[in-house]
Amino acid sequence: MHLPETETMAAMERTCAGCRARDDRDALVRFVLGPDGRLVADVRRRLPGRGVSVHPRRACIVDAATRGGFARSLRSEVRADVADLVAQLIAQYAKRIEGLLVAAHRSRSLVVGTEAVRSELRRAAPALILVAEDAAGRREEIERSAERLGEQCVVYGSKDSLGRLFGRDEVGVLAIDDRGIASEVARAAACMKALSGGVRADCAEGLRNVREEG
Repeated sequence: MHLPETETMAAMERTCAGCRARDDRDALVRFVLGPDGRLVADVRRRLPGRGVSVHPRRACIVDAATRGGFARSLRSEVRADVADLVAQLIAQYAKRIEGLLVAAHRSRSLVVGTEAVRSELRRAAPALILVAEDAAGRREEIERSAERLGEQCVVYGSKDSLGRLFGRDEVGVLAIDDRGIASEVARAAACMKALSGGVRADCAEGLRNVREEG
């Protein structure tokens, strides 16, 4: 039996334990209540147990933790330390991004390194450009091309951490051709930025930094 479209949409919605607004399930993140009353982040929605949803924004997590939203939604006493919850989410989103980058590399839909990305940009517009937070260099061509891509550019990680993913000393710039992977990377990076209170470098800032070297 097929549910009416309105019922199907409602079934895919959740209520944020922080702001109390209803939203699509994929727009919220899930926490699971452990046996000790501690909340455990479940970004991939795979853990068993009683769960509660909240927007992946610091403000919503603060409200859910300090105003009883988590406890009310779960009908149980909850140990909810904001700093711990945010740290869990940021770590899981970082792991998610790195897993996606490795998957893109294995499927040959990832271009690694400044010169390779330059060549890719001359050939076609990739789905997304990723720039390391500490990237610096004479890469005006990449900057101009990335600016034309608008939001399809994110700042994430360091040159060292990105380099380790691909067996290199350092990697400052990546380009992703697979649009599905690019969309997931962009979403995870946006969540990390929202969780950190918006203090992480945005794309424009990161790209300004790449002009310094040489």
